[in-house]
Amino acid sequence: MNKKRIYLGGALAAVLALSGCTTFFTPHSFNELGQFSAYQLNQSTFRVGLRSSSNMSYGVAQEIALVKAAQTTVQNGFQYFKVLNDPSQQNQPPRQAVVYQSAAPMFGPYGFYGPRHGYWGGPWNDFPQVITVEPNEVAYNIECFKAGQNYPKDAFDAVLILKSLGAKYGVAENGTLLAPQPIKTN
Repeated sequence: MNKKRIYLGGALAAVLALSGCTTFFTPHSFNELGQFSAYQLNQSTFRVGLRSSSNMSYGVAQEIALVKAAQTTVQNGFQYFKVLNDPSQQNQPPRQAVVYQSAAPMFGPYGFYGPRHGYWGGPWNDFPQVITVEPNEVAYNIECFKAGQNYPKDAFDAVLILKSLGAKYGVAENGTLLAPQPIKTN
């Protein structure tokens, strides 16, 4: 009887310890990738913007803003759009900083059994890491064109962008969202 209690107690402790280690990752929906804005400036010109979190790379933020521009184009009855101000030509990446993430010492100034430095850790084991200080902001002014209109040669086909990149972010070819989006309460 006593051995059963020990085994049962050990199994229960293992289950409780492992249950705290489990995290469930749910992928972000399109609306949760950042704060979007889309303003109509005149009949065929729009300003589309994205403000993302600082852990998203600038290139991914530009790609998501391009999908939002294609979605805005299609939802307003156009097929092609031309970016009037390309932010990639400005060469202004977000601000970055170098940080050193040393673990808190357990014994002494450098730690004897530091969790990150190993047995005889020290400041020579602390490597710099570059982090982004502020969120990425991308904004496009786009001029839209209908299918029968004359459009510039460097104009993007919004339907083609939504076919190729839209599925990656949960946006259908007609600009609607593929998955149900959570309702923002703020």
